[in-house]
Amino acid sequence: MSRSLAMIVALAVSLAASGAHAVRVKDLGHFDGVRKNQLIGYGLVVGLDGTGDTEQAGFSAQSLEAMLSRLGVRVEKGQLLLRNVAAVTVTAELPPFARPGITIDVQVSSIGNARSLVGGTLLMSPLRGANGETYALAQGPVMVGSEAERGQGNRGSRGRLNVGRVPAGAMVEREVKVTLGANGVLRFMLAKPDFRTALNLAEAVNRALAGTATVAAPPPAGPGAPPPAAPGTAPATPLARPIDAGDVEIAVPTDWVDRMAAFIATVEGIEVTPDGLARVVVSGTTGAVVLGGEVRLSKVAIAYDGVSLEVLSEDRPAARPPTDTLKVIEQGATLADVVRGLNKLGVSARGLVDILQALAAAGALHAELEVIP
Repeated sequence: MSRSLAMIVALAVSLAASGAHAVRVKDLGHFDGVRKNQLIGYGLVVGLDGTGDTEQAGFSAQSLEAMLSRLGVRVEKGQLLLRNVAAVTVTAELPPFARPGITIDVQVSSIGNARSLVGGTLLMSPLRGANGETYALAQGPVMVGSEAERGQGNRGSRGRLNVGRVPAGAMVEREVKVTLGANGVLRFMLAKPDFRTALNLAEAVNRALAGTATVAAPPPAGPGAPPPAAPGTAPATPLARPIDAGDVEIAVPTDWVDRMAAFIATVEGIEVTPDGLARVVVSGTTGAVVLGGEVRLSKVAIAYDGVSLEVLSEDRPAARPPTDTLKVIEQGATLADVVRGLNKLGVSARGLVDILQALAAAGALHAELEVIP
């Protein structure tokens, strides 16, 4: 194992072994309704230096003819020279609370047989949402890769020359209405659903807002229901409660009804300790390992290419010389200990992947294993 690889493994294990830390609520997900929206459109890129679509891409000629007709120019299809024109799809993400007049980046991708979009200009193209409504108009010069990628003799970069960006190339024309706090309730959606994380989030919000006034929409009264709290006092029921693994419901206090943005900002700044399934990610190419420090192993015996490893304690893994003896690792040892020991023995990246996969197959690795290229 190379020095750089050893440093990668040691760093990944040491960082993971430090345990979970509190993060802000805003880093765990988003409030229901506060989300991006996908936009798509169709357009033409013109001004290419003979690298556009050929006559075989018939839709390019049809699109160019239709565009010129709308501009009052009457031409015959046979008179069109397409080598400086390319048909493209135009895609963008409309951020939440985007108001008319702001600009967003767009990406253009050739859908014909154009060789390159370098030097082209995207003509005005409407961008539509899933409902068919137009939300933005895109137009502007196309930026394709770097100067090094633009060399026509670089065959390895040809595929990337058919995709480009237009920075700030689309202007928003219609906003997506977002309603927050309907009926006095907000819903927070976790990016990675987990029951424990949802419970931790609810408890953190309740602790941070423990002295908040009565909620704006208290639960309906009924047999056995707690009496409503007096105005200006802490609510009889918690403000936040987990609905399921991915959804936390947060009631809006009366004090904050007219300051919804400030209330959301306050909640997003609360720190929460997230939880989740134990997970081990290892690269089969470099041997880089990312894992939780508390990933444990059951009692297991390992033999791999004469390698022997004995885990003495969390801070003192003992690397042994190669031997044919089958070595038993006691239950409760952490995977971080094992990886550190294997690193000292100089196990290759492929060998590390093989050992981790064998541990998972034997049921001794109590974590989800993912091997990436």
